[in-house]
Amino acid sequence: MKLIGRLSVCLVLATTAVASLACGDVGDKTVVISAGADGDIALPQLSSQTQSRVYAELLFDKLAEIGQSQNTVGDAGYVPHLAARWDWARDSMAITFHLDPRAKWHDGQALTARDVRFAFTVLTDPKTGSSAGVELARSVDSVSVADSLTATVWYKARSSEQFHAVAYNLFPLPEHLLGNIPHDSLKSSAFAKAPVGSGPFTFVAWEQKRRFEMAAFDHYLLGRPKIDRLVFAIAGSAPTAVRAVLAGDADFIERMQLEDVAEASRLPDITLWPLRRYDYGVVQFNLWTADGTAPHPLFGSASMRRALTMAVDRAALVRNVHDTLGRPGLGPFARLQWSADTTLRQIPFDVAESGRLLDALGWKLGPRGMRSKAGQPLAFTLSVSSSSRSRVRYAELLQQSFAAVGAAVTVNVTDMAGFVDQLMTHRFDAMVFGWTATPSPSGARQTWGSRAFIKGSPFNAGGWQNATFDAAVANALTAMDLKNARAHFRVAYQTAIDDAPAIWLYESLDPAAASRRLVTGEFRPDAWWATVRSWDVMGPSRRPGAGRTATP
Repeated sequence: MKLIGRLSVCLVLATTAVASLACGDVGDKTVVISAGADGDIALPQLSSQTQSRVYAELLFDKLAEIGQSQNTVGDAGYVPHLAARWDWARDSMAITFHLDPRAKWHDGQALTARDVRFAFTVLTDPKTGSSAGVELARSVDSVSVADSLTATVWYKARSSEQFHAVAYNLFPLPEHLLGNIPHDSLKSSAFAKAPVGSGPFTFVAWEQKRRFEMAAFDHYLLGRPKIDRLVFAIAGSAPTAVRAVLAGDADFIERMQLEDVAEASRLPDITLWPLRRYDYGVVQFNLWTADGTAPHPLFGSASMRRALTMAVDRAALVRNVHDTLGRPGLGPFARLQWSADTTLRQIPFDVAESGRLLDALGWKLGPRGMRSKAGQPLAFTLSVSSSSRSRVRYAELLQQSFAAVGAAVTVNVTDMAGFVDQLMTHRFDAMVFGWTATPSPSGARQTWGSRAFIKGSPFNAGGWQNATFDAAVANALTAMDLKNARAHFRVAYQTAIDDAPAIWLYESLDPAAASRRLVTGEFRPDAWWATVRSWDVMGPSRRPGAGRTATP
């Protein structure tokens, strides 16, 4: 099914300043957002789950916010939020943030510079377990307080992204409420499930795996949100979440699957929005045995990983799964990042060469077309979460691709809880899943760097360790000019492609869907929820549950 012509008609251009979308709301100025999965906590930078990040960043505010340009070099394009302004030291080794005196916590207490310093202390404490805190500690030495409205960030070294490292990652935390809670207990605290923040919305209620409710904060320093209430309806799966929007029981979903786009485009009260995304999907190889003490018998070999990569026609798979709403991945980055390089040398699709590599490794074809070595079959399990129909489809197609070169693959489709458990414990052979990068390419160190391989962490779960990659990323992030930084990133990315710790499958262009009575502005690529405070509802209300049957 080709969607190019249809999508050119039914998708609203992302550059439109304001769009009239629709809204099936449950009351005056209420918006219901359909979500396939719930988060675990609602504290900023303390969870690796995307839905938790959505909750936290609507409840908590930053010192400054990145603009639509997505610039991460210097401070150009950044918009004041909790900080009304900032000053750079003459040697660029410190930045002083002057807080807006109107900034308040949702309990009415003033937000002060002590809360900025407290957040830095919490995030960078290894006991807290924040991956963002690890990255922050690499560049920032300390935070000092001059008075209640003045906090100075002191850096260990100058870098092109030093402002971004703080503005994007450091959310002030209420010291008056969290000061007595041990840092290693924050994630399990009652506050993590019912937080008091500083953002445009206040916490109302959370029924785990059912609904998360927020209300507009009347005293938000940048102006009260236009909608009164924001409800996340947790559907439990992506297909169910989509059906809620198509049936009129929810107002918005941030990702439509290909099979639902055609149906949605025929509904007069639904608008599809193409979203620029930082998402990329991979086949992650596990380079270690389950106990982590020895190389994986298959994927510990770079030659094996390269041979299997050659067996996959990524462009054909993307067309099969995404049609025109995706493109092949290029490496451990997204095309939207300033470090992206589309000229990198890729491992080619070459079934014949794949077979020759496997032969050289001692894996010989048997009479039934399957390979074995010393009596052991070339076989492994490919894990995938049932929450994503597109990734399940990828797993099925990959199974066929690997069979074509003599590898017997079992696809293990599991629920999200089981999948996350495999990811966190590193007990898998290979898995299909997706990463959401950020505007800064520094995330490559967190996602693929050697030091990110930690039991209980989803980052670099396959345990890839490469000194050349690590050094190139480090050099790129300390370079002061972009030309030099890009050159170092090119080395890092080419190293990752050549060593093949993963198969870089796709970048998705899946559109969002919303009711036509919902008024939104342009969606921000790194965080679609960043502009929710400016959304509005136009037209009569409609109660969820009234719904309608979507046109087949």
